[in-house]
Amino acid sequence: MKTRILIAAAALLAASPAARADQRAYVWTYQYQTMERGQAELEHYFTVSSPDLQNLEGNTASEQQLELEIGMTDRFDFSLYQVFGQNPSESLKYKGYKLRSRYRFGERGGWFVDPLVYLEYKGKPDFSEHVLETKLILARDFGPLNLAVNPVLEVEKDGAEEWEFVPMYAAGASYAVSRLMRLGVEAKGSEDSHYLGPVIAHGYDDLWVALGSALAVGGVEEGATEFQVRFILGFGVGPNR
Repeated sequence: MKTRILIAAAALLAASPAARADQRAYVWTYQYQTMERGQAELEHYFTVSSPDLQNLEGNTASEQQLELEIGMTDRFDFSLYQVFGQNPSESLKYKGYKLRSRYRFGERGGWFVDPLVYLEYKGKPDFSEHVLETKLILARDFGPLNLAVNPVLEVEKDGAEEWEFVPMYAAGASYAVSRLMRLGVEAKGSEDSHYLGPVIAHGYDDLWVALGSALAVGGVEEGATEFQVRFILGFGVGPNR
């Protein structure tokens, strides 16, 4: 299954003309931007995580996400994710899907802090699990320096269990050292755990990559992730204007 998915994704990339993409400076944090109207992008997320940084062999899980993102209007975009995961010593399995939308309230720099609303639904085909995630994306550029903060509220329901409210956050600072390269640092977490790590992004418009890591700061709950690495590849697949 994994091979067929990757071959299909590669064929789509090869057959599509270049377009302006939703270039990311971070892997956990969102900055102030949406996909341009009439444009589209394919993104591939690859994340590895482990509950024990000192014992990675045979103790590391991976997750792959394929995202198709479309600019619906000048300020609103919509995305569909397909999510696959692989636990240690197990085969790759389909984990579910995500539906995501973003709306920004103006042009970059029009506000003291640029605001964007993010809404995402995570589900499974049998409707056994429901997760609604909301984010307020606040960001500001100071020349080559970007600062972004994402307060997050996640609402979860698994089977017959009650709805659970989980506040979280992500934040980042990124500096453009050149037209193609950005270096930065990110933090993310919740009331149970906090993470910090470097991020590097490379590329421009139609093709870009971002690589970041998250190392637990302080203690984490038993069995929770202690270390993560995420790689994102983005490729514009929509028509040129």
